Amino acid sequence: MIPLRVLKVSQPIGEFYIGAMKPADLLAISKADVRRFDENDPETIDGIQRELSKSRVNALRQYVNLEYATFPTSVILAVDHRCVRLEPIQDCTGLYDLRIEEYDGSDDEDDSPIRLDATAFVIDGQHRLAGLENRDNNQGPFEINVSIFVGADRADQAEIFTRINLGQTKVNKSLAYDLLDYAKENSPFKVAHDVVVALNSDEQGPFFRKIKRLGVQTPGVEGETLAQATVVNGLLRHLPSNQEIERSKSRLGLFRKPEPGESWKNRIFVDFYRSDDLVSIFLTVSNYFDAVRERWPQAWEEPSEGQILVRTTGFNALIRFLKDVYLNLVVDVPRVVKKEEFDKIFRCIPIDEQNLTRDNYVPGSSGQGQLYSELKEGSGSVWIKS
Repeated sequence: MIPLRVLKVSQPIGEFYIGAMKPADLLAISKADVRRFDENDPETIDGIQRELSKSRVNALRQYVNLEYATFPTSVILAVDHRCVRLEPIQDCTGLYDLRIEEYDGSDDEDDSPIRLDATAFVIDGQHRLAGLENRDNNQGPFEINVSIFVGADRADQAEIFTRINLGQTKVNKSLAYDLLDYAKENSPFKVAHDVVVALNSDEQGPFFRKIKRLGVQTPGVEGETLAQATVVNGLLRHLPSNQEIERSKSRLGLFRKPEPGESWKNRIFVDFYRSDDLVSIFLTVSNYFDAVRERWPQAWEEPSEGQILVRTTGFNALIRFLKDVYLNLVVDVPRVVKKEEFDKIFRCIPIDEQNLTRDNYVPGSSGQGQLYSELKEGSGSVWIKS
């Protein structure tokens, strides 16, 4: 038996109750009602939930042990009315003591079937719940707020699930990254965002007013061809690899502490990150793309319709190629590479400006991979080291 103090909420679909539960209690009584074919009758499909994504669950299992972990939105449950006991709390309008317990078969007032394989069914939140299964209890309490629908039938459960998942608008990643302006702690996300803002604001630099900070065109600004999320994600590939762990370390003041086996030869900006040297990251990236701008000036500064150099395809190939170039110019200790050093590499790459189009490099990973391969192949004759 699980006792809860809950608040009743009334909405058009019906009443439900809001409370908080320990993950162990929630896991003990609940089950996800996954929609699948009936094993005995392939013509029959039953259930509501999607299948669990293993990768998402694994990511959440790591996340729940971080310093800033939070699941502020409710796990939504459907509980058969015969498994619930409700008692109003005197002098507290809307508050109830609610008990969830297994149905013992007594006092059955109707003929509706009872699901005997679980007491509660998860309408929304199964991934969050699965992510908490192996949480380290030494990390402190992690209660889950729950919304409990008592007696909701399959039609209502399906309606709730559909509204939640079809009605959501996915958050623009550029907006999410831009909110890092408010972040107090260092993190790879914050560093990448700050570098992007500096690049976009540098009037003499290659990215001046080319980056859509919020992922959409800035009012009154023309020529923005790259979303902030694209540039931030490109920089993240050169910063410490486990960005969520790094964010948690920063909250503890440990962002300078390297991870085991960490090397700037794998992540070229990791030493700059550890020393809080954003200027060196900014200068290296700016110098590199300044050399790109000089090599293909028209495609960079005034791209015609269909040209890809200063769009997602071109940027993703170039930011990947940066590591190859950097490791061939920097030998012993990480440093800022000058534009003139990058110039020597790009001058020898035999890609014609007029060929940098989506017809030759189709949008998506294949076009990005093709351009990256041609950049690497074309620069092979000037590598300082193999």
